[in-house]
Amino acid sequence: MNTDDTTKPWGALAPVGAARVLLLLKQWGLARGSAKKHLGRLWSRMGLGTPVDIRYAGLKFRVHPFDNTVENKMLFGSKLRDEQELSQMRRAVAGGGVFLDIGANIGYYALMAAHFGAGRVLAFEPNPRVYARLRFNIAANTLENRVKPLQMALGAEAATMTLIVTERDMGGSRIGNDGGEAGSAISVEVAPLSKVLQDGQIDRVDALKIDVEGMEDAVLFPFFETSPRSLWPRLLIIEHTSQQSWKRDILSWMLDSGYREIERNRSNAMLELNP
Repeated sequence: MNTDDTTKPWGALAPVGAARVLLLLKQWGLARGSAKKHLGRLWSRMGLGTPVDIRYAGLKFRVHPFDNTVENKMLFGSKLRDEQELSQMRRAVAGGGVFLDIGANIGYYALMAAHFGAGRVLAFEPNPRVYARLRFNIAANTLENRVKPLQMALGAEAATMTLIVTERDMGGSRIGNDGGEAGSAISVEVAPLSKVLQDGQIDRVDALKIDVEGMEDAVLFPFFETSPRSLWPRLLIIEHTSQQSWKRDILSWMLDSGYREIERNRSNAMLELNP
């Protein structure tokens, strides 16, 4: 089975039989490095069903491992995803903080923020199929009162733009007009982050995570240039692996404008706003 069906309640697609046995290997810590790829290949060769309902880091998720890298790693990897980032985020949002998840995918960061005590979470995801998964995972954890999904992208101004959907990795979809896989271009709503926050009457941001496939500068520069410093996120987690696609170096600008880098790994830089 390979479907985006969200009509079945969470738990209806729980792993059974051979699938359950394979996931025990993961729970025992054996699926690390190349081993997790072998686990995924074995799952596929055995014809085991997907999507599948799992508990991950204390939360409920329905994961689709063969068209989204994030979901694949959640299902088949023994290592907790983004431990450094989660540690910093927990500190920033505990006790009712405001968290923004820009490029939310299926909601891993958004749901973890709520799990850590955030009182208000906005999760931005423009891809309709992934957005449906995001909404399902929010509902599965009964967090609708704290996590608000928004089916939109962010940019300099209100507009309709093209999203290139990468069928092999839904999380790699990107705003652009440079082609892509046949039939994968769709129109999506774009809005400025500052306007979204104004409409939502949000006057502070405790933490923000952004992963938008090389468009981080296009989202953040308009926000910083039109928003008071009091609205700037205290903690900002930014993916830097697509830095070569930036038209302006947003990371250097932030470091020159009052942020300091507190941690970095091969995927993300974590910055804190100086008092």
